[in-house]
Amino acid sequence: MTALATATPTWVDGPPAVRDRVVVLAPHPDDEVLGTGALLRWLHGEGVPTTVVAVTDGEASHARSGRISPTELRRARAEEREAALSVLGVAPALVRLGLPDGAVTAHRAALTEAIGGLVDARTTVVAPWRVDGHPDHDAVGHAAAIAADHRGASLWEVSIWAKVRRPLAAAIGARHLVPDAASDTAKRTAAACFRTQVRALGPAAEDGPVVHPHELAALLDGPELIRAG
Repeated sequence: MTALATATPTWVDGPPAVRDRVVVLAPHPDDEVLGTGALLRWLHGEGVPTTVVAVTDGEASHARSGRISPTELRRARAEEREAALSVLGVAPALVRLGLPDGAVTAHRAALTEAIGGLVDARTTVVAPWRVDGHPDHDAVGHAAAIAADHRGASLWEVSIWAKVRRPLAAAIGARHLVPDAASDTAKRTAAACFRTQVRALGPAAEDGPVVHPHELAALLDGPELIRAG
């Protein structure tokens, strides 16, 4: 019997109803782990077919850096995501949309259409909270809400940056998914795989880290916060 069969993340007040399959929308490589790493483990344990949609490739995280190019970042962040998901012990299907990092708002109509083509009434869509506090996250959340409504899918909204910047607001009205010890360790190890984001590339300010230690701690500590409609 696997560890996932004996110990899994726990929903406070019980799990919400999940449909036949789940589509998780990640604005950037690392959001699927930082926002929903425990959820991915829970879905895996429940045997729910899951797809991660990579909205952008995260190529703009170091836009002013002279140490790494956007092309190199695309490759590095894809490799980091692959390693992180492996550490989590999950293997979701992956769909890459390739929208421009940092400019998702300008492409929200195209994103809404793309999401609509991936979901239907049998789908639970997981997206960043519409007021998560990052422009790309908010745009993905709004597009997901429109597409889910049009296609009859259910929508779950997860707090990511809101958990860092507005923790009290993020928790109000949200379901709490508490990682078990194994999932907590796996999520922390998976987060460390995103070296371009959590470590500095060099001494200059433009070389990061993008996610600072106190922010990473806030993202990893405590339950995942999910508004399940």
